[in-house]
Amino acid sequence: MWIPPIGLRRVILDPLIYLFALVSIVVSPVLFGGAFVADLVTRKSWKFVRSTRLFVMFMVAEVAGLTAALGVWVAAGFGLARRAPWYIRTNYRLLSWWLRTMSREIQAALGLRFDIPRHPPIEGPIIVFSRHAGPGDSVFIASVLLHDFDRFPRVVGKKELEFSPFFDVMGHRLPMRFIRPHPKSREVALDAVRDAASDLAERDAFVLFPEGGNFTPKRRQRVIASFERKGLADDAAYARSLVNVLPPHPAGPIAALDQSPDADVVFVAHTGTEDLISPSVIWHGLPFGRRVVANYWHVDRALV
Repeated sequence: MWIPPIGLRRVILDPLIYLFALVSIVVSPVLFGGAFVADLVTRKSWKFVRSTRLFVMFMVAEVAGLTAALGVWVAAGFGLARRAPWYIRTNYRLLSWWLRTMSREIQAALGLRFDIPRHPPIEGPIIVFSRHAGPGDSVFIASVLLHDFDRFPRVVGKKELEFSPFFDVMGHRLPMRFIRPHPKSREVALDAVRDAASDLAERDAFVLFPEGGNFTPKRRQRVIASFERKGLADDAAYARSLVNVLPPHPAGPIAALDQSPDADVVFVAHTGTEDLISPSVIWHGLPFGRRVVANYWHVDRALV
């Protein structure tokens, strides 16, 4: 998918999306009215109302977030003080609010309940390796790190995230990197990992998904078939032994560990959303009313 250059996004695409979001908010009573009628006629357990609510709240969050981001940029002397500690902290607080808002709305729209235990706090910087399965798990993890654990997450995400003007702006103000996963751009991706994982401070948390993409049964079969075509019998056998995750790509995690010699490691596992693999599956399953269970394990750096 082609992503416009950052200059084009700031001058043309972002203002157009901002205007579209404003119009959507203004006409939201009409949208909700139409969704209400559609649910009454189709008896779809308020799917149309739930979806409309999520869409409108995303538009509200985009408008509010971009407006606040502009105010912070102006207060920083039109970006002249963009390296000041207060500027970074303020943008993280703004990102925390946005992620928390969207997390609550996604949970409400999809009917999700989260069960995440609280373990003793971890001192110092951490590297977080998480399972990647289901829609929005990167949003949830970043939100939990910011809001519940008072951490500053650094994420290497897909470039498609730049289509959200607010997330695009925050990602380029904060130590986050957007990449397009592809075998031919492997070194570019590794450079992004090294850059984002370097110089981690006391409250920083670098987040990486070693699988490289969301787990799905079809993707698992493709990985196994790819190993078999290349004659990598041991790798294919290992991939078959993994039922709920994809074989990890070791280069990214190793690069992160090399760049952060003092950081402890935290592994995150979760289950409950892995079958939500397409918009049609999500639509037909609404509302889910399901419980999402997560847990995490801390490994001291001395044991790595």
